[in-house]
Amino acid sequence: MSTETAAAFTIRRTAYIDRNGKALGPLPSFADDFATLATLYRAMVRTRAFDARAVSLQRTGRLGTFASSLGQEAVGVGAAAAMRAEDVLVPSFRDQAAQLWRGVTPAELLFYWGGDERGSDFAGPREDFPICVPVASHAPHAAGVALALKIAARGPRGGLHPG
Repeated sequence: MSTETAAAFTIRRTAYIDRNGKALGPLPSFADDFATLATLYRAMVRTRAFDARAVSLQRTGRLGTFASSLGQEAVGVGAAAAMRAEDVLVPSFRDQAAQLWRGVTPAELLFYWGGDERGSDFAGPREDFPICVPVASHAPHAAGVALALKIAARGPRGGLHPG
């Protein structure tokens, strides 16, 4: 019997702070703006509080299936904060942070996870899609949105609208 390496790889990452919160070098320019950092942090805390409440409701039988986003708050807040208002969010099942950032209310999210269709009728971001639970099934939806936006940007003669 012999043993050999089937694969070897490296995953590169960029770090701005170490595990103790100490800066490893110059921070991105947005990190100099305390108001922006505080707003992003509040959004992450709000998501954590929403998640804790939803998990509690689910565990006591007052909410159906719920996909917790515990520990993933920064991903959703960061992605949504980078979006423009006219962008379209196609969320998967742990994207509560992004949805809350874009204006979906906690009540709407609880309606959705409780099996009530009102949870997919957002008062806020009307173009955003409802949550897509099956893993990666929202990818074709996102591709369709991208194509639709590309087609909509063309004028009646196929050229792009100015501006």
